[in-house]
Amino acid sequence: MPWRGLRLIKKKNMKYEQITPTYRDDLIAEALYGREIEYFHYDFDRINFEHILKDLPECDYRTLIEKRHFDTVGAMAQVEKTAEALRAQITDPEAHAAAIVRTTEKRKNHVPAK
Repeated sequence: MPWRGLRLIKKKNMKYEQITPTYRDDLIAEALYGREIEYFHYDFDRINFEHILKDLPECDYRTLIEKRHFDTVGAMAQVEKTAEALRAQITDPEAHAAAIVRTTEKRKNHVPAK
């Protein structure tokens, strides 16, 4: 993996002329919502794998399920770290709460394609 040896490069500060704080707040809220959905699905799978493993005898299928369980728990940890990084970017809790309201309302009004 070529990126492993790279050091973090100090970023230049671009001046945002069109991106508003509200847009940023909404983006963070949506990203956190996405991580919640992602975590929910991994947790759903984790519970299923644990249920399967409870009574499964030693066999190739058990080995496969154990690996999938292990990978799922690892993915859940990655999602938690990403959510933590997103939460660290919240600068105003009240603005974030308002962003959650706005983005939730947008999702309510979304009509799926047929």
